[in-house]
Amino acid sequence: MFPVEDVIQNSKTSVAFTEIESSLQEMKKNITLILEDRHKNLSSLSAAKRKIESEILAIRQQINNHLDKIQDLFMVEVNSAVENSTQKIQNFLASLKKDQREIDEYIEDVENIKKHATDLQTFLGITVLENKLNETENTFISWSKGDSLAQTAVSYQLNNVLQNINDEINTFGKTVVDIQTCELTLQRRKEGQAQLMKENIGPGSCGCSIENITLKLKTKINTKAANVSGCCILPCGKFVVSNYHPSYLVLFSPKGEIEKTISGIMPNIYDIACIDTDVVAVTSSTENNIKVVSLKTEKTLKTILTCSPCFGIAYSEGSFIVCPEKGQLQEIRLANNKTTNIGSDVVSIYVAALGNKLYSRKRDKKTIVCHNKKGDILWTFTDNTVLNETRGMAVDECGNVFVTDIKSENITVIAYDGTKHQVLLSENDLINSPWPICYSSKLKMLLVANEKDGHAYLYIVNHE
Repeated sequence: MFPVEDVIQNSKTSVAFTEIESSLQEMKKNITLILEDRHKNLSSLSAAKRKIESEILAIRQQINNHLDKIQDLFMVEVNSAVENSTQKIQNFLASLKKDQREIDEYIEDVENIKKHATDLQTFLGITVLENKLNETENTFISWSKGDSLAQTAVSYQLNNVLQNINDEINTFGKTVVDIQTCELTLQRRKEGQAQLMKENIGPGSCGCSIENITLKLKTKINTKAANVSGCCILPCGKFVVSNYHPSYLVLFSPKGEIEKTISGIMPNIYDIACIDTDVVAVTSSTENNIKVVSLKTEKTLKTILTCSPCFGIAYSEGSFIVCPEKGQLQEIRLANNKTTNIGSDVVSIYVAALGNKLYSRKRDKKTIVCHNKKGDILWTFTDNTVLNETRGMAVDECGNVFVTDIKSENITVIAYDGTKHQVLLSENDLINSPWPICYSSKLKMLLVANEKDGHAYLYIVNHE
């Protein structure tokens, strides 16, 4: 026990009081920095809105100018057609009036013959008039058989694109909200050093253990696909399966019923990734592009050119991570098609993404690596007892990686740090040549499809 007088003595000059005072000043500076940063963000949003409006108006003006131009060209063509037809009719009318005057003269000659001519003169006059009448009659017959008396009409055939513009084009574009990592530097109490104000999310942050992961079969589906290559789960609970050859997509209801089949997108579809509720992206092993497809309209919304055909594809935070046939992994921004190479030694044909962490398979088919977007290897997993010829992969919100192995015929989950693994499904669990796999963090579901028999399995994932 210490006397109160001794304890409170020199409190104003104590280390604790000084530290609190310093911390309050740091907090005040942090609040000022945050306020300035938020105001800058507001200003940048307003500037972005003005820029978008300006660019949209410019695009609209270009469209209007183009329509005005093609309209003027079309009207020139219409005017030319009308003028040519009018000129032909006018020429025919002039010729017809000439014939009319000649007939009037013939009638006048007949009257004169009746009044003044002798019988001989009448006989000779009739012969001349008969010849002229025969010529005129032959002219009439040629008119009726030719185009001179044909009815000329001018109409038009509207371009199908213009005719269906209201149905085909129902939006000016899509607003993309890009949430970027905050780079604001704040002061933290006691540490006295700059720290990044960033939410602690990502691999390992949820604290779940792979030993607690269990799967419960929800639906078994016969996709009726002959050569399954990719699959994805949509946020609405529907899911899509792709077939390699012949190439098409199959959309299923949450109950596993086929809703539609979409073909004609591109040949040799290799993989598929979900972008939105009814929008997916597909890759081809033979085409140098990525197709962004609307499942609702069954039309291609966007084509992104690539340096070579791409195999696996993943979509995360507004970017595609693709596995080109040649070279290392690439990140492609959906908004502007900006392409960035990921590292110099990282090559793969399958990939999964979670934030800045990427998970891919080496070309030896037996090694899974975790790396960042710079290409730095964070961990490597190899175990020939479970991995012999890995195919698809998916990652949950904790960073645990689900891997299919077509040779071992199993589904293995690897811990977020690469130190442990667990076989979740084996060939005894209805697995037969498992190939594509997809995980939905929103629905907590895992979808895996077989390559050969076309069967797919939808599982509920329990992390507890």
